Amino acid sequence: MDTTTIIIIAAGGFAALTIIVLVLGLRALTSESNPLASRLQTYLSDDVYGVDEADRVAELPSARIAERINANIGQRGFAQEIAGQLEQANLPLKVPEWLLLRIAIPLMLSLAALLYWRSLLVLPITLFIGFIAPIFWLRSLRNRRSTLFGEQLAESLTMICGALRGGFSLAQAMTMVAREAREPTRSEFNRVAQEVRLGMSLNDALDNLVIRLKSTDLELVVTAIKINSRVGGNLTEILDSISVTIRERDKLRREVQVITSMQRMSSYVIGAMPPGLALMLFIINPEYIKKLFQPGITLCIPITALVFSVVGFLVIQRISDIKV
Repeated sequence: MDTTTIIIIAAGGFAALTIIVLVLGLRALTSESNPLASRLQTYLSDDVYGVDEADRVAELPSARIAERINANIGQRGFAQEIAGQLEQANLPLKVPEWLLLRIAIPLMLSLAALLYWRSLLVLPITLFIGFIAPIFWLRSLRNRRSTLFGEQLAESLTMICGALRGGFSLAQAMTMVAREAREPTRSEFNRVAQEVRLGMSLNDALDNLVIRLKSTDLELVVTAIKINSRVGGNLTEILDSISVTIRERDKLRREVQVITSMQRMSSYVIGAMPPGLALMLFIINPEYIKKLFQPGITLCIPITALVFSVVGFLVIQRISDIKV
């Protein structure tokens, strides 16, 4: 069997797997855009007409299959961790849907690379890139959401203090923030208000908020609120002081980022230069770069370059990561 036949068979197999995974993933994604919001809306809304509609949808075969898959995967140890990460990133996906995307992305990249370069050597690289790309994307969404919430936290505390001075309770003040604040503060405080309406204590709802966002400043605020609920005191003055502290820390953090911007940019250049040059040479002259990946002593060259580039990137990132 020649190389062309193997490439055709591999491309056909990747195409079939990609189509199957995409059909299953898109069907699951379009079935229910936000399952958590729809379930909570059943209990929070005054209109109970949607209950019959929800029961009707739940009886569909696709919904029963999806629930069975969710139940089976939910019993695995990794499912809770993945569900928590999706919740932190505010992605309206279930664990099986995320796993389907994790499978579909490497298959799509591998199929495209195989059809373009017509070489089996690109499969390990594209599979690896397609495997790690969703991980970094999810981590980026989580960090960006937490950063945006931290930047809006001082403003949210000012709104809460104003509502408390106006005679509102703390729960009512957070509900007002949920109506008037920007995203992601609006949705997070709206989630806290919904949990309180469903019977959860305010302290537990705030603890869940800290778990979702992983913010040190938010943890300080929640700790102050919990201590005030036990020992008493002027909560408005406490939150005002914390708001000033958060603003000063944010100002100092921005100054540190400006000072260390050159070091962080150097780490990106060091990390991206070896694979970037290898990719350019592979596009310009594939036969030349293939000699590095042949079995033998020459295979140590790309492996060593990759290891040292990753180590250099991590070392510089660690040096420039100054905690404030």
